Amino acid sequence: MIMRKNTISRICLIIFALLALLSICACQSKDANSEDESSYLASIPLESVLVNGKPTLAEFGWRKCIPCKEMRPILEQLDVEYKDKVNVVIIEIPFHEDLTQNYEIMYMPTQIFFDSSGREVSRHVGFLPKTDILAQLEQMGVRQ
Repeated sequence: MIMRKNTISRICLIIFALLALLSICACQSKDANSEDESSYLASIPLESVLVNGKPTLAEFGWRKCIPCKEMRPILEQLDVEYKDKVNVVIIEIPFHEDLTQNYEIMYMPTQIFFDSSGREVSRHVGFLPKTDILAQLEQMGVRQ
């Protein structure tokens, strides 16, 4: 009888440990997937916005790059604030190797500012604070 209680206790302990382990794995998997989520700005084709007559801010990066992750909310906010005045796009380098080569991107993130006719005006490598982006947009004649 005592032997049977020990066996049942061990089985219960093993089941409890497995459930706890599965719970931890599920949480980590959920967190990992949320980190991999791409911004809606990454679905906008660069080629189409460069010919629509508005200035464009394009960021070349990757969703796992830490400075790129820090830039994403800034870019999404600018997209809302300047919706009718500026195109904001994110080019995820692994999915657009041709564009990466065409624009000679060597580091990420790289932000490129294009004028309303699609010509490159300036570029920056690394994290770019919102104030600096706004200053560049103002230099290009874009005001909120």
